[in-house]
Order: sequence, then C-alpha cells, then structure tokens
Amino acid sequence: MPALVFTLLLPVANRSPAYPPPAPQSEQGSARDLKLTVAEAKDSYSIYSMLLRTEMPPELHTTAWTITQETQVFSDLDPASISECLTIPQDRKSIYQPLIQDYAAKNKKRLLLKRKFDLPRYELVRWTSGGLPSRGSVIFQVSAVGFNREGTRALVDVSHYCGTLCGGGRYHLLVKNHGQWQVDRDYRGDSCAYIK
Repeated sequence: MPALVFTLLLPVANRSPAYPPPAPQSEQGSARDLKLTVAEAKDSYSIYSMLLRTEMPPELHTTAWTITQETQVFSDLDPASISECLTIPQDRKSIYQPLIQDYAAKNKKRLLLKRKFDLPRYELVRWTSGGLPSRGSVIFQVSAVGFNREGTRALVDVSHYCGTLCGGGRYHLLVKNHGQWQVDRDYRGDSCAYIK
C-alpha cells in the first residue's frame, strides 16, 4: 500500500500544532467524554492491543508499554482533510467514507483509556503541564477507533515517541474477519504516515 510520508522537524517534546497536549482534566466524566458501546469498547481494546504489539520494530523486543491515558490524534479532524490523507478510490467511497466520518466524530471528544489492554505489561500515564510524561523510553498514543455501521471495519491511528530520538505513527484500516481484526487488504488508496 503506497504511503505518503512526511518528516516532523520539531523535537517531539515541543510538539507541532497538530499535536497540542490536552489540558489537564479531572478524573470525573464530562460532556466532552466519549462514550463507547460495550461492543465498541471490546473491539477498540482488541485493536489497540494488536497494533501496539507491532508499532515498534520486532528487533527492539518491546515487552512493556507506556500509553498516554487520553486518546490523541495526529491530524486534522475535518473529514475532508482526513479524506485528503486517506485517498479512497471513487468506487470504494461508500465503504470507507462512513468509517472516516465516525472516526472524526469520535475524536472530537476525549476518551480516557482504562486498563483493558491485552498486553503483558503496561501503564497508563497522564499528560503533564510540560507535555509528554517523563517516564519510559517510548510513549505510545492511540486515537479513538472509528467503526462502520456494521462494526466490521475500523480506522485508528497509533503513534510512538522516543524523546528527541525518534517518533512515528500512521493510520490503520482494519477489517473483522471471523471475529478477528486484521489489516484491511481491500483498502487500495494512499494513507499518511509520519516519521521523525
């Protein structure tokens, strides 16, 4: 699958305007909080767990994950802008456009992640007033997952930051096949990614 790749020029700790750290929030729920159905929550954590295991190259042998507790996106949430990044062939728009719209709508709210990941060792950390949490050599972030109406296709972005050493992330399009989530090989368009 061809991908458009661009380089971040700012150090990760300074974050570009596309990645403003969320304002500190109380643990209480608010109108800004995203509410997931039971099925969406189950599928979201299954997807997160699968993708986080493969976010870093296998030679790094990731055995523990430090994940920001609040979901975060790496690009503009305007569905038109996302559609520029995820270029969908005209004959596939009816399949992928509703998915993109659900992703954009869900990510206009915040989702506070819970300890529901299927990972051997992980911790959830909050943003500090200075930006990225200071602990851990690699910090992972995930967006809220967008689903199609049937709950059989998903769109999410996953990213990682290693201080000023490295960083990257991309959109993932997935399809549910026999109850298991896997890469959507039917998607034949371009997708943005970024590396540092």
